[in-house]
Amino acid sequence: MEWLIKSIKKELNIDQNQLAVCESENHVVALVSQKWLYNLKERRAVPVQCPRPEGFSCVEIQTFLQRSVQKLPVGWTRIEIHGLRKTRLDYTVALNTGFLQEHSGDSESLIGFMRDVAQQNYKNMWNKACRTYVEPYENLTKVPSMPALDALKLSLEKVYGCSFLQTTKTTTSVSPSKESANFVVGSPSCPNIVPADALIESADMIYILLPYVQYSLYDAVTFSPAKLANSHAKVLFILYNILQAMKACHQAGLSSGAISLGNVAVDEKLCSQLRPNFIDYETPFQSVVSSKAHSTDIAEQMECSQLCTSCNSELKELVIGWIHGKVSNFDYLMYLNKLAGRRGSDPNYHPVLPWVVDFTTKNGKFRDLKKSKFRINKGDKQLEFTYEMTKQAFVAGGGSSDQLHVPHHISDVLSDITYYVYKARRTPKAVLCHHVRSQWEPNEYPASMERMQGWTPDECIPEFYTDPTIFKSIHSDMPDLDIPSWCSSYEDFIHVHRALLESRDVSQDLHHWIDLTFGYKLTGKNAVKEKNVCLHLVDNHTNLTCYGVVQLFDQPHPKRLMGPGYSLFEAPNIVPSKHNIVEMTACDDQDTVSGLVLETTSCESHWTSEKVSSLDDDLEQGTEALDALGSAGKNSEPAAIPSLQITSSSNFSSESRAPPVKSNRQYKGVSDENGGKILLPEGFNPIQALEELEKLDNFLVRGLHSTILPVKESEKKLQLSLLDLFERDIQALGVIMAEIIFASKIHTTAPKAPMKERYSLVRNLSKHHVKEIPTPLLQMLESLLQIHTPDDMLFSGTNIEEQVKLFEFPYISNGLPPPCPSQLLSPFCSTIPFPKYFLNLHTFILTYQSRRIEDDSQGRELVFQLWQQIDGILCDITPEGLEIILPFVLSLMTEQSTAVYAAWYLFEPVAKALGPKNANKYLMKPLIGAYENPSYLHGRFYLYTDCFVAQLIVRLGLQAFLSNLLNHVLQILVGVESSGDEGKLLSGAAEDEESGGESPVSCDFEGRHNSVDRSSSSHELLDYTSGVSFHDQVYLAENEDFQSGLYVSDPLQPPEPESLSLGRLSDKSSASEVSLGDERMADNDSIREKGSMKSGDSSQDLKQSEESEEEEERDCSPGLSELTLSVNTDTSADTVLASDSRELEEDEPDLTNQTEEKELKILLDTACKMVRWLSAKLGPTVTSRCIARNLLRLLTSCYVGHQRHQFLSNMEENSPLNVKRPVYGDQVSKPVLDCLMHMAHLYGEPFLTYQYLPYISYLVAPSSGCRLNSRKEAGLLAAVTLTQKIIIYLSDTTLMDILAKINQDVLLPVLSFLTSTTVGFPSGPQARVALCVKCSSLISLICLRIGREMVQQHLGDALRIFFNNFSVLQDIHKQGLVAETPNTGESYMQSVLCSDGRTLPLDLTLIEELEKVFNAEMAYATFIPFSCLIGDVIAQLVPNYDLIWRLTMIYQEAVFPKEADSRTQTFDYVGRVHAPAYRSEEDTQSGTFGSVMVGNRIQVPKDSQQPPSRAFCRSPVVENFQSDENTFKQDLQRSAHGLCGNWLAYWQYEIGVSQQEPHFYFHQIKLQSFAGHSGAIKCVKPLSGEDFFLSGSKDKTVRLWPLYNYGDGTRDIEPRLTYTEHKKTVFYVGQLESVQQIVSCDGGVCIWDQYTGKTIRTYEAGDTKVPITAVATMPPPYCSVTFGSSDSVLRFIDPRKPGLQHEFKLASNVNAGLIRYLAVSPNGRSVVAGYSSGFIILLDTRTGLVLRGWPAHEGDILQMKAADGNIIVSSSSDHSLTVWKELEQKPLHQFKSNSDPIHALDLYGSEVITGTVANKIGIYSLLDSSTQPNITTKLSSENFRGTLTNLAVLPTKRLLLLGSDNGVVRLLA
Repeated sequence: MEWLIKSIKKELNIDQNQLAVCESENHVVALVSQKWLYNLKERRAVPVQCPRPEGFSCVEIQTFLQRSVQKLPVGWTRIEIHGLRKTRLDYTVALNTGFLQEHSGDSESLIGFMRDVAQQNYKNMWNKACRTYVEPYENLTKVPSMPALDALKLSLEKVYGCSFLQTTKTTTSVSPSKESANFVVGSPSCPNIVPADALIESADMIYILLPYVQYSLYDAVTFSPAKLANSHAKVLFILYNILQAMKACHQAGLSSGAISLGNVAVDEKLCSQLRPNFIDYETPFQSVVSSKAHSTDIAEQMECSQLCTSCNSELKELVIGWIHGKVSNFDYLMYLNKLAGRRGSDPNYHPVLPWVVDFTTKNGKFRDLKKSKFRINKGDKQLEFTYEMTKQAFVAGGGSSDQLHVPHHISDVLSDITYYVYKARRTPKAVLCHHVRSQWEPNEYPASMERMQGWTPDECIPEFYTDPTIFKSIHSDMPDLDIPSWCSSYEDFIHVHRALLESRDVSQDLHHWIDLTFGYKLTGKNAVKEKNVCLHLVDNHTNLTCYGVVQLFDQPHPKRLMGPGYSLFEAPNIVPSKHNIVEMTACDDQDTVSGLVLETTSCESHWTSEKVSSLDDDLEQGTEALDALGSAGKNSEPAAIPSLQITSSSNFSSESRAPPVKSNRQYKGVSDENGGKILLPEGFNPIQALEELEKLDNFLVRGLHSTILPVKESEKKLQLSLLDLFERDIQALGVIMAEIIFASKIHTTAPKAPMKERYSLVRNLSKHHVKEIPTPLLQMLESLLQIHTPDDMLFSGTNIEEQVKLFEFPYISNGLPPPCPSQLLSPFCSTIPFPKYFLNLHTFILTYQSRRIEDDSQGRELVFQLWQQIDGILCDITPEGLEIILPFVLSLMTEQSTAVYAAWYLFEPVAKALGPKNANKYLMKPLIGAYENPSYLHGRFYLYTDCFVAQLIVRLGLQAFLSNLLNHVLQILVGVESSGDEGKLLSGAAEDEESGGESPVSCDFEGRHNSVDRSSSSHELLDYTSGVSFHDQVYLAENEDFQSGLYVSDPLQPPEPESLSLGRLSDKSSASEVSLGDERMADNDSIREKGSMKSGDSSQDLKQSEESEEEEERDCSPGLSELTLSVNTDTSADTVLASDSRELEEDEPDLTNQTEEKELKILLDTACKMVRWLSAKLGPTVTSRCIARNLLRLLTSCYVGHQRHQFLSNMEENSPLNVKRPVYGDQVSKPVLDCLMHMAHLYGEPFLTYQYLPYISYLVAPSSGCRLNSRKEAGLLAAVTLTQKIIIYLSDTTLMDILAKINQDVLLPVLSFLTSTTVGFPSGPQARVALCVKCSSLISLICLRIGREMVQQHLGDALRIFFNNFSVLQDIHKQGLVAETPNTGESYMQSVLCSDGRTLPLDLTLIEELEKVFNAEMAYATFIPFSCLIGDVIAQLVPNYDLIWRLTMIYQEAVFPKEADSRTQTFDYVGRVHAPAYRSEEDTQSGTFGSVMVGNRIQVPKDSQQPPSRAFCRSPVVENFQSDENTFKQDLQRSAHGLCGNWLAYWQYEIGVSQQEPHFYFHQIKLQSFAGHSGAIKCVKPLSGEDFFLSGSKDKTVRLWPLYNYGDGTRDIEPRLTYTEHKKTVFYVGQLESVQQIVSCDGGVCIWDQYTGKTIRTYEAGDTKVPITAVATMPPPYCSVTFGSSDSVLRFIDPRKPGLQHEFKLASNVNAGLIRYLAVSPNGRSVVAGYSSGFIILLDTRTGLVLRGWPAHEGDILQMKAADGNIIVSSSSDHSLTVWKELEQKPLHQFKSNSDPIHALDLYGSEVITGTVANKIGIYSLLDSSTQPNITTKLSSENFRGTLTNLAVLPTKRLLLLGSDNGVVRLLA
């Protein structure tokens, strides 16, 4: 390719250093700047000069051109330049116009296809007749033709859609585009062709510039074979893409050339593109002549061409040449490296040669070539350890996907680090720092050859045999590399080292090294034995790479012949006398003293050399000769040296160098016995040569797959036509496909092997290894390569040397014309059976690739388009096809702009096709990613809709959803994603909080109005939210969806003027007020204030929202339930903003903030609604275990961080501190609290007392070490907030019952932290202030609830502790203690004497914090409410009453100056107008003075006036406490699902159990009865979501029952649906999970819809003689139902398709009886049939083969279940329960039931739950080998009446369903 490099340098002005020839030598790779390329593409002009990379050495630039290097300098890229010489394009091409027109369009119909085929066949036969009978007599050829150059240019412009640029200076760059304007399309005609960057024409050349292809099909097949393994679909799909590309090329008249695997570009997702082989256009006849470059005389070549088209001819000649010593070791090894694809100066894949000398010994010795360098370096022990450890990890992981844990010895052959260390002296510092060590440490690099060889586990590189400069350093601070002392110079070392490589000792063992590095010892048991298992070959990696370990040979490599070992120099002696022997022995001993094998001359007897060779062990035999060899090397030629050294006559023994030598004594014995017979020397083996010849032949035939093909010559010459080129392309495609199939056998093909050689090799392989060809490709290879056509027929009439194509296709074959792309792609042609879905899949991938996504609206558009296409693919797809489409779906689910939409649109169809196991494996991670992606809000609410969560539960399985996804779904409630931009998002939440109690009418109206509005603005997002929930009838039957807490029984009236909110009242207060909360956050975002400004004139009373809207959770009346549902969905966010818009518009705030708030609001609403739906769906135990536990944990995180402790900005900047003032954390926690309270509404008070309160006491329990961290601090705030919520909902009796507990476990621990003088709050005073305010609010709430008398009795301590700190602070000031700033390591502990006589420890660093908390403002804010609530009693309860009163008055004077006359009147709290029983916003006022307890609330008489007492004040603070009764007391509505009786007992037990409890415990608690059947229950089946179950009965009906908790365990439940289409007893009912349909059987099979009860399909046994006796449904993703009939035939039907799918005869020769039971393995791979005779048959569902049949039991088989791990559990009437492993002969366990046989069983994890007719429930462990059950329970008659007929386990809820003979099903725990 030198000519191409020269012309590129000259005409395209690219520096020669930036160019490199590719391996296949058909194009040049260039490193160019992106700017240069941009100018070329966009400006359509060839730039004058291509810039050079600045600051890089030539070495680095050459490295950038290497294939394995992917990281390029910024602004630079690689391109491929293909060049063609115009001189070679001076032939003409016949244009086959008919051919081009014929196949331009695809035939749409079968008729069209047949018509085309008929016409084509007719034309071809006519042409053949013409050629045979007419042409020999006519001189004229009538075919239109054209110069090849013009035809090529025309086709290129058509295919690539761009015109040629001229490099000649005269023409401008515009003119060519004008000439060929009709071709300027701007994009390639087919996406499966690698697009061109530019087409350039100069005076002598044509250049095609293509983008650089990183990975080709060759790489996938060679280095990542697992990528295509076990999947015909992937190979077929690649073929499909190549054919599409070839079709586009041929339609444009472009030949793709003799393409090879390297011409097909692939990426990780296996999208393949074709890169035509343009070089084949250069005079096609030329290539044949030059293909045998080593044969000089062309005429001679023509002669022998008949014989020498043999496969692998070059390698064959080299192998034979090397064996006979004609080819040097160096050249042979370099050729093998080239075959393995190793590339010089590629740091990751450089050629390797063996280290032949061990430099670590003084004079050096030969290295053992039978062991790899890695093994010599690491030692056997370490390699065994590595292998064993990785093996154990692999087994433990169950053959897991972790590739590092595959058992192996060797991790790498020659790593890039080793390469750079070897060449450190010649490599620039920057490169070394990048690859070896980031810090430049020249001394760390090995300084000598000895150190280098000792350090590296890798082999040597060729430079140490050829290049003396490698030792010379270019770095000033790194010395040259030291060489051994026995060499005088670097040149001398290279000379000697090379001589040693060629030496006899190395030569005779080199084949072992070849076997280890390139040969059969790389795989299989040979690799394990040699400790040579290479990670790259066994890890089954599927990532693409362009380097790795390649196995060239799978047969032992023949040995090198070392001189005439079998023709002896002397005749063998007749054995001499004993005297002679002794003499000779002495002579031996003398001789070996010198120890130099070189001295041994060739005429010495063989006995001597035998003796010498045995003196040392095998490894060190005669290798101390280095010095002598070194000196000899200087005088004589290296090649001559080996011939001197004949160490042994055993050179031909195939494995060892010296056979074990027998001692002389033994030898004597033999000679005496044998008398004077002639004995041959031991080393002599007369048949050695024959054996070697056999081995060589075996290697050539089996290892290189070589034969000889005789070929006839043809005399006729025809003009080259396009059709010939196209046929050649198709043949090349056939060769490529065969090369993929036989990839492992053809690694020995040279990279640029001519096509004829490749063809003969694969043709040979295909003939001899037909069984290895996958069935789908067999017909194609036969058609494209004519495998079975005899050679003489195939090559007859063609002159091979002058033909472009390999052979002539027959004119008609199997009725079809010669193959062409459009014919092969046609769905009507069966040559290649492409699956039906390929066409749609191809379109899907093109859609995916063609749209580049800039923003999320486009992302949504793209996903929507793909969603419309995906159903067409998935309806026919196979698991192999899923593997192709899955990477695209996964990348859509992980890319930020499409993640949400991909989950919403694509999850359901893809997960349905995958089945739960694979969906969990592949889709779980992207789903978690979509939920956790914090920076992306738009459209997120899709993921939180209940219908999407229902899909998740159905497709992933309930258990997987709960354990893996639920946490991530719930996370949204605390707005975790808002952490980056809290201020902005919190303001949205503030409006959420204050929109609390709108009237339902306005709410509904605005909600509707806005939803219309939004749909037009936000890309119609709402069109798709109305997805129907799978279980839409689950949760609204009893109207238990508590949404928005509004009574509508009272008439709605406008609010009273007095009931204005606190915000409005404080409008009037003076501007000098300063709020403590606002000091802390003076610089807050102004929009936050605006968020709360609207409360001033909107029609709602803020008192509810001040108390965090406890009334939110009230039950709605039935009529309102539907309405509030719509309110609380995604639209209700707009309600807030609508009423808000007037204020917001005035200041024109940032719109993006507004939309983000809107999004967040929608998100939270949707999520809350979904959590409510989910908690109703899951039932009480799972809800409290999974949802409530998680929400309680989340509650703490709502208060973590300094920002969350700040008070919400109020209407009025300076309003005083106030007991009910919420902090920011309260906004965040509101959705969580709402959901927690909703669960309490749903399931009753026990949630509050048994689950929430214990968790609160855990949160506030004193921490170890008495230190607070930020989490604990947040926990305290969360605990107090939640306690407040709980107290509001507790009934009076419950409150009084647990008041002492609340006091002891909650109040006092919190107060001990709050008032501590030694424990500081991590977030400083603000956190303590917030806690203080919350605490006083909580205590005052309890005071309100329990009344004055009870306060004295129960809360005295709490109040005393709370107010005591004000005194402590005074005492500190009195004692003159001053605040200190904390310094690490110093202690500031002091004790302070209190006024009440106690001594308190005090941390001085906390004084400032305490001062900021317990100051006058806090006294004012807390004392006044208490004095109002409990009156004068407070003076008795609080000892430091005077001090606090004084502080209060000080603050009041400061804030409310006295001159405000208008306000001097006392605020008497009862004087306000008393509203009717309930108004829309305001309940009756309830103060405490003169109050009367009425029912559950304090009723204030209208006329009572309270005389002013000392406790009067002028502040509106107390106004808070006069709010309606909803703020301190609400009833939990009685729900139908409330926990009581047995349900409560069961629930209390369950909430203490771990979610992953492995054992099933049966307590015999009766929870529910399901009565409705009039006959015995025959089968019970829970649905996958565990919220419904099915029962089939003798009464010919199937009923669907809800599994929700009702009542106290005694209630009977009505069925939700009854299916009555059966005519006989229903003995089987099951669910087809993947299509959500029900299958039931009464002798005929009915398939029906589980929601409507409508029959979808029935299958009656056509012949009444063979009724159906057993049925089973296949697990998802399969949709089949299998059933066995009494004639022992197993049939499969798919409800979506007509007719039978399969029919398998099971027991043909065994009289096994009737099929009693069928069980399907969880992966759907096998079906087990149990017979009435006790026989069991195992069938493979994929092949239909019976894997095994065995007599398992002596009696009738009653029931069977199949479990994970190929386990089958069967029970029989012979009283046994047996556990089998599918293919093992003996059972794993056998249990015997003493009294009754087990006729009902189900599985729970690794346990079997069994039932007998005696009503006994047994639990057996599959892991335990004891024959008795772990637990047996007899059902009591009060819990279970009748006889047990069937049972089923609900695994997530851990409950049992028991069917009885009286028609009742019972649910027991």
